[in-house]
Formats: sequence, C-alpha cells, structure tokens
Amino acid sequence: MKRTIIFLSAFLLSLAGLSAQDKIFQEADVIRFDKKVHDFGDVLMAEGPVTCIFTFTNIGQMPIVIHNVISSCGCTTPEWTREPVRPGATGTIQATFSNDQGPYPFEKTLTVYVGVGASSLDRPVVLRLRGVAHEKKKDLDELFTTHIGPLGLRKTETSIGYLDQGVVKSDQMQVANLSRSELKVEAIQVSPGLRIDVAPNPIPARSMARLTYTVNPAEMGETAWGRQHYTAQFRLNGKDYTDKLSISGVIKDNFEKLSKADIDQAGVPVVDRSYFEFGEVRQGNVVNASFTIRNKGKRPLVIHHIDGQGDASTVQTQFPLTIKPGGKAEVKVKFDTGKLEYKGEAIEVLSVITNAPSKPILNLFITGNVQ
Repeated sequence: MKRTIIFLSAFLLSLAGLSAQDKIFQEADVIRFDKKVHDFGDVLMAEGPVTCIFTFTNIGQMPIVIHNVISSCGCTTPEWTREPVRPGATGTIQATFSNDQGPYPFEKTLTVYVGVGASSLDRPVVLRLRGVAHEKKKDLDELFTTHIGPLGLRKTETSIGYLDQGVVKSDQMQVANLSRSELKVEAIQVSPGLRIDVAPNPIPARSMARLTYTVNPAEMGETAWGRQHYTAQFRLNGKDYTDKLSISGVIKDNFEKLSKADIDQAGVPVVDRSYFEFGEVRQGNVVNASFTIRNKGKRPLVIHHIDGQGDASTVQTQFPLTIKPGGKAEVKVKFDTGKLEYKGEAIEVLSVITNAPSKPILNLFITGNVQ
C-alpha cells in the first residue's frame, strides 16, 4: 500500500511539474502494443460473446495512463488498465464482441487515448478486432473457396492500407490446408519489402493457420511513394505454384518525428481548382489536363508522387517537385480516353503524395463525358 501511495504521489508531482509544458509525444517513443489487430477467425453465433486482450508496455520515461477507449459500435465493450503504468510496466485493453448481430464478416475498431504526464500522444492509437460470424459450422472448403494448390484462401488480393515511409506494418489473414496430409508452406518470388510468415508451419491436415504479411517500405528505397503492389508465390510441399498473393498499399510521408514547430511551419498545398473538366470527347482522344498547386506554408512543399487510378492517366511532371513558400507549380497530366473500358461519364482521381502534415494526400479530379 505504501509503495502504491509513493508511486501515485510521484505521478501527481510529475503532472504538476509538466502542467506548463505543451510537449506532444509520438506513439513509437511511449507505448508498444503486442499487436494492433486481433483476428477471431471463424466464430459461431451460438458461442456467444468473444473476447480478446491487447497488452501494452510503457517504453517511455514517464508514467502513462489510458484516459479512454472508444469502440466503433455498441456491440464491442472495452475494459482497460485504469491506474497509471510506470516505465517498463505493462497494462491491458480487453475487448468483448457481443457476436449477436447476425452471420457476417465483422471488423471493429478501438480508439485509445493515451496520456503522458500532463500531455498526451500526438494522435490516438487505433486497435482492430475482426472475424467472420456464422450461424452454423462450415467445412473448410466452404470457408476457403480460393485455392493455390492445396492451400486455401478467402482471397488472393488484399490491401494493407496506408504505409508511412520507413515504418514496418503487418497484418494477417487465415489460410487452410485443404489436403489430407500436413502442408509445408514456403513463400517464393517475394517482392522487395514484403515478408510472408505462416504459423503453424507445416499446417496439419485439414486445419487452419495464420498467414502474416509484413511490408517494409524502406526496402524499396526512399523514392517509392504512392500506390505499390507486392506479390508472393508459394512452394507447397516442395512443389512451386505460379498463382500469386497480391498485397497493395499506399506509401505516404512519415511525420512521427516532427515537432509542433515543424508542423506549424511546414508547407501547405493549395490547389486553384481541384477539378479539370474536359467536356465531351470521343473515346480515343487524349485530354491534356493541368492543375496549379501553391505553397501557402513557411517551408518548401515537396510533391513526392502523383498516382492515377489506372493506365489512362500519365503525369508529365517530374518528381520530386519542390515548391518554395509562396510559390506555385503546374502539374500536367495526359488522360487517354482510349484506355478506358467504358463510355459515358468519366471521373479520374489523382492522388498527390506530399510532405505536408496537413495534407499528406491530396486528391485531384479529371472529369468529362466520353462518347
């Protein structure tokens, strides 16, 4: 009891000593979670509520406290360590999904607000829990309808979402051994920056396993920006298969190490008009579109890359494009309507990847009617 009182007193003193400070902390310097995604896999509604636990460690130099955990819906109830967690110590966040809303795939989020002394993290931490609820038990062949040899998957194309430059990110999917003997899985022909791990491996006969895919943008070099595609093939029990697992992601700038002053003075992109309307053209014509981007910030604005949705758009501007404070630059794009697979109203979205914390991704649009 005495030790607890001393610890709490020290914690309150630290709050008082830091009350005049305006320091904002980054997650990577303060708190580490054992995982940020929990996949329940396939669950039966008859099983009732399902629960998972996220464990976190205070890796900083000051006590931390979980102020609040907000669930994305009322069907998920969080409970968490309420007392301050001293440096080096651990705490938990427990989430219970009610599993009573009908058979469907579910994905829920927990938004975690972390206090550090008298300050806080620069942004909340987002945890995810997901799975697939079923009314009745299904056979493996019903659950995993896509096959690469004896390896069953739900799909061979998935997205890992946004990737901060230089930051490693992982996610998982369930796979299954659909054969009657154990299956040794090896990833081959793997794209740079991608790692595939399967556990357990070998996968027992007629059993499920977890496939973890990890992307490290740094392995592609600092010139890799925007939409990226990573692929892997498989060697199963020594036999090579050509079908691929494809993982997409969007690499954007990383602002974790920026101070508040850096963020306040950073470049700010402003577009004179975000829509370029070309009216009506016959399919096969090439439209020359242009956009003017201005820098309203106090430091140089860097346009790292611009992505189109498909093959129809070709950006003529060379990257990286640097715009001085108060300056402007023109971005030119050729839009080839002959590469569209449809006629009628066309809306092409261009994603601009910048070094601006306020607008790391800026969207531009080319619109018109193709006859």
